[in-house]
Amino acid sequence: MEAVEREVVRHELDALATELAAERFRHVAGLEPVPSLVPIFDAHSGAAHKDTVRNLEADGEKDLARRVAAMRAERAQALDEEAWRARDTEASAFGPEGKVSLHDAALAVMRERHRERRLSFGRVLAETASIPSREAAVEKRARARSEVGLLPDWERVVDADALLSTCDDAYRDVLAWLARREAELALPPHGDLSRADLLFVLALHTWDGLFPRGMLALTLERTAAPLKLDLSRVRIDQADRPAQWPGAHALEGRVSFRRQGGATDYLALFDAVGQALAAAAAPAHRRHPAATFTLGSLLASLLLDRGFLVARLGVERKHAVDLSRALAVRQLFRVRARAAAFRVATEVERGTSGASWHEAYREAMSLAALASWPAALAARDGDASSAGAALQGAARAERLRRTLVERCDEDWWKNPRSADLLGTWLAAGGAWAEDEPKLPLAAEALVEKLQ
Repeated sequence: MEAVEREVVRHELDALATELAAERFRHVAGLEPVPSLVPIFDAHSGAAHKDTVRNLEADGEKDLARRVAAMRAERAQALDEEAWRARDTEASAFGPEGKVSLHDAALAVMRERHRERRLSFGRVLAETASIPSREAAVEKRARARSEVGLLPDWERVVDADALLSTCDDAYRDVLAWLARREAELALPPHGDLSRADLLFVLALHTWDGLFPRGMLALTLERTAAPLKLDLSRVRIDQADRPAQWPGAHALEGRVSFRRQGGATDYLALFDAVGQALAAAAAPAHRRHPAATFTLGSLLASLLLDRGFLVARLGVERKHAVDLSRALAVRQLFRVRARAAAFRVATEVERGTSGASWHEAYREAMSLAALASWPAALAARDGDASSAGAALQGAARAERLRRTLVERCDEDWWKNPRSADLLGTWLAAGGAWAEDEPKLPLAAEALVEKLQ
């Protein structure tokens, strides 16, 4: 393959990634009920073709070959992805007051204080999550990855297991305290905490007053300014469309944002905007897969910093310790859930399917979350590459945070020197010159907050 041909592949890869993200964004934002992904792959077929993978590998372009191979796997499941996204838009089931959509139930389960109603919304989520085309998409992507030489990353799976072991006791102790405080519930085996209960507990309603709706955008701007993070490069679509996914979701340089309330919104938007900023800073072909998750995790971690809470949110110092601990247990749950989902999704890449897949997922997620978990959600957490990159990004973010503290002091987030360090890192596409940090590092940092 000639140099000019390789450059064409890079250009096509970037165009493919951008157009797919735009189409998926329209779906997530509730603007496009039935996305059209297959034509995008057809228009940029060279960037998602097994022959391109083979030619690049023969030329020694291993990294570029892996990126094209990953796109080839995405292409294999594109038709099923279109189908499950269409089904996702219209999915509904009977809740406590009649039929309710998947997305409305997802919002309600976090807000509902009456337990029976909350559990009913949780059942709606489980019933509407079982979409055959979504499971088919996961399995086809897994087979396609194997066909193009993308093998399961068992070393990282072992690292993810170590992450869970690192924080088991701390997570259990603080979650038990939080569950009693927020919902008067106990963890298994002494209680029957469900996924619906856990989501309600981790919404941290007790602290809602410290996260006013109208201050979120201003807090984000005041955080980005000293770090010279240009928010104009990110498009945030804030709405409340019926088909829009709850929460903040980054797709390249765009963020779909549907409010859930309180601390949840702050953590989600800081994370998503960080991801979008990293995506906007470097094209897909030279951006490390964990780069977006690294900056997202770094910005979200600021909300766990007691000094930041006092300075940026006006939290009284006497409350900052308990608030930081509550936010840390929420973030620790997210990391643990990803670690458990990553193991099961990797098993799917090896060939696990059907009832075995669902049971393995239910057991792994229940143990990681310390709450009963519906097996029907398995396909929603079936992307091993995304989960692995998110875990790697969380560990990198903690290593980057420690570097910033070492060079720019504890309040690095308002030190102008931090802007130069972050700017250089972003321009390099999140390249990592030192040894890759181990995944447990992300959990260790959160456990410190729980002390």
